[in-house]
This record gives sequence, C-alpha cells and structure tokens, in this order.
Amino acid sequence: MFIIRQKFNIADKYCISVEGDSQLLKNGMRLKDENGNIFVIESIGMVNYKNINDYKKNAELFLIGDIKNIGTSLIIVEENYDRQKNIS
Repeated sequence: MFIIRQKFNIADKYCISVEGDSQLLKNGMRLKDENGNIFVIESIGMVNYKNINDYKKNAELFLIGDIKNIGTSLIIVEENYDRQKNIS
C-alpha cells in the first residue's frame, strides 16, 4: 500500500507524493485508491533526500485519472497494464 502524503499542481497536471515501497512502481502500472478510483502511472520521480535509502520508500507520481478526487492511499491492481495495452 502507498500512503498519499501530498498532491500538487504542476502546470496543467497533478503530481502526488507517496510513501511505500517505491521500488515496486513502474510506468504504465494501474493503481486503485480506497474509493475504487483507478489511476495509471504516467511518470515516476524520486526526490533527493539526505538519507540515500529514503528513495526506496518515497516517490513523486504523475498519474492519469481523476487526481482531484483521489483518496488517501493506493494499492497496485495491475502490474503489466502498459504491456497488455500494446499487445491488444
């Protein structure tokens, strides 16, 4: 599970900060919040922390979906979404 720490606007897109095992995250992956809303990871960024190991548990995500109504946590629901989309 990933805890949403903050949501902020960059130009015409939203970015969220999450805490969790960020090494599991991949572009194209589908995530679901506790309200059942589905989001697709468009891009992942790691922020610069003083402790190098912090990159493993924190990430900045650009998501496709209704970010304005995102809940407080996310779970992975489909790991190979991008690959399956390209096959079909």
